[in-house]
Amino acid sequence: MAQEMNKDLLKQTTGVSIRNKMLFWLLLIALLPTAVISYVQYKLSADSLHKLTFDRLESTLALQQQALNDYFTERVKNLKNITDNVDAAQKRTYAALSAVKNTRHNVLKKYVQEHVKDVEVFSYSPQQKKVVDEFMKDPSTGLDATFLSFLKSWTNDRDFDSFMLVSVTGKVLYATNQDAKNNSIVKGDSPEWLAFKNGSQKGTFTGYGISSIYDDEPAAYVSAPVKQKGKLSAVLLFKLKNDAFDKIMKDTLGLGETGETYLVGPDGMFRSNSRYFEESTLLNPAFLVDTESVAEALIGIDGERVVVNYRGEYVLSSYMPLEIQGTTWALITEIDQHEAVAPKLDKNKADYLTRVSENYGFPDLYLIDPDGYVFYSTKQAPDYQTNLLAGPYADSGLTETINKVLETKGIVISDYSLYKPAGSKPAAFLAEPIIHDNEVTMIVAYQIPLDQIGAIMSSQVQFAQEGSSGDTYLIGQDKLWRTESLQTQKYNVKTTLLNPKVKVDSEAVTDALAGIKGTRVISNGLGEKVLSSWAPFTFKGLQWAIISEIGQDEVEGPINKLLRTIALLAGLAGLAVIGVSLWVAGGITRQIKSIMTVMKKVEEGDYEDRARITSNDELGSMASSFNHMIDTTKNLIQNRQEEHEQLQESIMGLLGEISDVADGDLTVRATVQADATGTVADSLNIMFEELSGAIGKIKKSSEEVGATAENLSASTNKLAIQSDAQSEIINDAAKEITQMTLAIELAAEQAGQSAETSGLSIAAATEGTKAVEDTSRAMEAIRNNVQDTARAIKRLGESSQEISDFTRTINEISDRTSILALNASIQAAAAGDAGHGFAVVAEEIQRLAERTAGSTKQIETLIRNILGEITEAGVSMDASIQEVVSGTALSEDALAKLQDINKRSSEVANLIDSVSGATEKQAKSSAKVAKSMTDIGVIITDTAEETRKTSSSMREMAAVADEMLQSVSVFNLPEAEGKTTEEVVVSESPLVTELKKEHGILTKTLKEVKMLGIDSKEGRNKLLASKNALLAHLKKEDESIYPILNEKAKNDTYLKSMLEVYYEDMKEISAYAIEFFGKYSEGGSILEFTKDFETLYASLAQRISNEEKMLYKKYDEIHQQRMMATLSQTLVDEDNEPISLESFMDFDEEEK
Repeated sequence: MAQEMNKDLLKQTTGVSIRNKMLFWLLLIALLPTAVISYVQYKLSADSLHKLTFDRLESTLALQQQALNDYFTERVKNLKNITDNVDAAQKRTYAALSAVKNTRHNVLKKYVQEHVKDVEVFSYSPQQKKVVDEFMKDPSTGLDATFLSFLKSWTNDRDFDSFMLVSVTGKVLYATNQDAKNNSIVKGDSPEWLAFKNGSQKGTFTGYGISSIYDDEPAAYVSAPVKQKGKLSAVLLFKLKNDAFDKIMKDTLGLGETGETYLVGPDGMFRSNSRYFEESTLLNPAFLVDTESVAEALIGIDGERVVVNYRGEYVLSSYMPLEIQGTTWALITEIDQHEAVAPKLDKNKADYLTRVSENYGFPDLYLIDPDGYVFYSTKQAPDYQTNLLAGPYADSGLTETINKVLETKGIVISDYSLYKPAGSKPAAFLAEPIIHDNEVTMIVAYQIPLDQIGAIMSSQVQFAQEGSSGDTYLIGQDKLWRTESLQTQKYNVKTTLLNPKVKVDSEAVTDALAGIKGTRVISNGLGEKVLSSWAPFTFKGLQWAIISEIGQDEVEGPINKLLRTIALLAGLAGLAVIGVSLWVAGGITRQIKSIMTVMKKVEEGDYEDRARITSNDELGSMASSFNHMIDTTKNLIQNRQEEHEQLQESIMGLLGEISDVADGDLTVRATVQADATGTVADSLNIMFEELSGAIGKIKKSSEEVGATAENLSASTNKLAIQSDAQSEIINDAAKEITQMTLAIELAAEQAGQSAETSGLSIAAATEGTKAVEDTSRAMEAIRNNVQDTARAIKRLGESSQEISDFTRTINEISDRTSILALNASIQAAAAGDAGHGFAVVAEEIQRLAERTAGSTKQIETLIRNILGEITEAGVSMDASIQEVVSGTALSEDALAKLQDINKRSSEVANLIDSVSGATEKQAKSSAKVAKSMTDIGVIITDTAEETRKTSSSMREMAAVADEMLQSVSVFNLPEAEGKTTEEVVVSESPLVTELKKEHGILTKTLKEVKMLGIDSKEGRNKLLASKNALLAHLKKEDESIYPILNEKAKNDTYLKSMLEVYYEDMKEISAYAIEFFGKYSEGGSILEFTKDFETLYASLAQRISNEEKMLYKKYDEIHQQRMMATLSQTLVDEDNEPISLESFMDFDEEEK
């Protein structure tokens, strides 16, 4: 059968020309494989294109899903950082408020106590009693003009507005203020009545109340009784000015722009004036303060919290009760919550949170109280200063977020919803609470930027390159869009975001919201066939569907185009076959040879020659394409070479610009070019800026520490000088009191002699006329002795008054010391953590000042008692003198009056016994006063010593700050910079331990010398032992410590300068010590010895402290380095092989 077919074919082709045969066979050979290949290629391409599209959809979906997760994770971190910063700012503010509050509390109490004390001294003064007594006898004469002038000056100096003298019946006898009518009666429940009632017993303070005398104005009083012979004769009422507390309460140091401190009484009205109102708020019923902080302070609670203050503002409030002389007020220190948690970094710039919000691109950032009040907003939209839980936006998405935060006490993210304050635009929120003691105290929230999520979803540009039907979007559980579609024109809407008109209810959305992933051809929301890939997206309770799709027609468009292209190519191939059949002879060979010749030259690297085109067929096209390929290849090579050279130049230029950084110049900035080095230059600039900022902050902190240390050092030096002055005043006062005590003892001895003489006169009275004459002479002697005793008592009263003046001077010095310490404490509180050490020093100084004030107050009390007793003794002496005069006259009478003389003599004896007893008591009281003055001198000396130590510590701190500045001076920065160093833990050497032990022995021996005194032999022996111990100690240091330090100082300039300072210091101290030991080795003045001893002891103590902290520590460092070096050279194992120090430290104890 095959043979028959061949025969038929042969018949059909017989007679056909070669040209036609070639055409037929070439067409058959060309077109049949082309058709088969085209069909197979079409199928394979269609399948591959579908698979490629699905892969790209899935990869796009995965990238978008990961990008969203990373975005929200980063935003949670941002919120956490903001929350931590807000919490830290709030804590710092509370600490500052507490410091100011405590300071105001102490100052107020001291202010009132001093005024009460001044009024008591005024009322007890004999001169004032005399004036009042004379006025009480005849009020019509008025008060003495000199007294009134003194009274006016005295009241003005103490912030008193006026003075009233009230009788025991409550009648106003005299008032310096014309509004207070004389002879009026103080009314019950008025501040005048309370001041009169309380002041009739002792000096006291009566808080502000509505006056019944001064036209219903606020009035506060300091009152005290005036007594004559132990009975109340009148009450002094001094009225405080209504602004007396303002200079204390209105001081805003440490309280920023909005902070204030004020007082509130139990009735909820102010007891001081507010800084926010020009009108007086003192006891003004228009300004009631009914806050939680006031209520808690009035029941004795000391605390802090966020409250709505009397101005309706949310504030951070620190509060405590203030109890003064039975009066209880609430002491409140507050600052606006806005300023406390979002301070302005610069007065002319936005606050910290606004700058953070702008940096992160947040539409708005909120700070919300637990009750839902929005007290801070960066944009201050309509929801600002409203209550989200009960206000006009109670049904908003932000309110729902806040409720979830309060319920879960954790981070909450909300889904998008239309938010009316944002113009009814879609908004989502992220919020986190600040929790203290398991209670939410504040909520930090911000609005999630829509554009950032939209940018993430539109970040893939492949679809835009391939067509216009591709889209990647998010759908919520309500099946509404959460991002804008890239194909909004298809939906005929301006926006698809939360638009119910374009609700998507497709298979992809349903599966994704159910947690199912998928990739296949489906119908989208418009009913179009699309290649779609979908997956669920969840984050902290947020559940969305993320979908990536592209139209099926768009995907299959290239396949259909490929089919048309194949058909076209097949037709062209047929024509080409015909052309080849007609021109196959010479055209093919010539063209191929021409191409091969050029290809060989190209292979050798010659791109200049081109193939000659000898035909216009496929081979000619191939030759032309080949020539074009050579041109393209040549241009590419040239372009790559040029780009390489440009890149090389850019890199060299960049290296040249930043070469100065290696020398520490951080002001250098690289030029950002448009080429590949631009990103590198930009990153380097950012790194240089951050490094400059960090080093600048360190240097600034060092300068601030140094400046603060210098200021405190100057303050403590001044305090030390004042303490020395106090010590001198006390020593002088002690001398005066010692002399006074001797005078009193002499008076007591004379009084005893008088008593003996009186007894003899009584015995002699029974002997008759001779006894009368003896009695007359004895009575004359008694009168002289009593007069002498009266003069001694008067001098004692004058000396006691001088002591009172001395104690007032000491009290003023103590007050100034307390104020200095108070200012230092406030400065330290304002400095924050950097000032904690200064605050401790200031607090110690203030405690010493308070001890001095307490001792002074005790002395004043003793002096007042002495003055009272002296007054009574004077009265008794006057009576005694009168009785002696009467007795002398009676003794000149006849013998008939002997019995009467005997009786009078007995009375005189009793009076002299009373005088003698009172004089003995006076001597004991004077001894107590002398002892108290000595104790005060010791306290003042201790204060000076502590002050000098503080000054030394400040100088050391300043030196450390200077060293830090030197460490960072190698950098050249736009701003100040610095560098920290690490401390090395150094073990103490045996030599240093021995020297420290000698320090302790020397200190103990000197203390024993002070206790024994130089008037005893044992004390002088101890003094000699101290001298020998000091000289031996100095010799040991010179032989063992300083040689090593001097050797080290040859290469250490800082150590060298430190040693020079110590040499000069020790030279001065040693000279003073040698002079001291030589001066008192054989005894001497006790007072001079005490003063010189305190100076020597303070200098040695300071020297020892500095020596142990600086020189001994440096010696231990050098000693340890040498020991470690020696140890590393001498360690060997059992085979006498060297062992490294690191290996030795890893051995266990048995191996070592």
